[in-house]
Amino acid sequence: MTLVLLGLALVRGADGGMRASKPELRKEVVAVIEGQLAAFRAGETQKAYAFAAAPLRAQRPARQFLQIVENNYPEIWANTRAECGLVRDDGARATVRVQVFSKEERADYDYGLLKERDGVWRIESVLRHAPKKSDRV
Repeated sequence: MTLVLLGLALVRGADGGMRASKPELRKEVVAVIEGQLAAFRAGETQKAYAFAAAPLRAQRPARQFLQIVENNYPEIWANTRAECGLVRDDGARATVRVQVFSKEERADYDYGLLKERDGVWRIESVLRHAPKKSDRV
């Protein structure tokens, strides 16, 4: 639930000052997301937790964080691959829509990243989009 709330706050403020990221910054941001997803795929949960931003880690110890991901973000927990969309940033924060695939499903997520004092991008929030309803009658 904390991840969703953080995601909502980020999405509300995402329009102000966010611009399409330059290629080098995009690579950095995408590498963080792909790194965390790869850690989940490999079962390296502590490594996956390390990709979370400091404010998020301060709110949730590793065990609680991992339990939230496993129970509420099944595509991330059991991902097989991901496709990242346009990265937007304002120099301190970045957002990107990511399609995350598992063996059974696909889900769209908005990732929010924070550039921390050490100059490293880390994941600050994840907001899952509701599945689109079919237009079929």
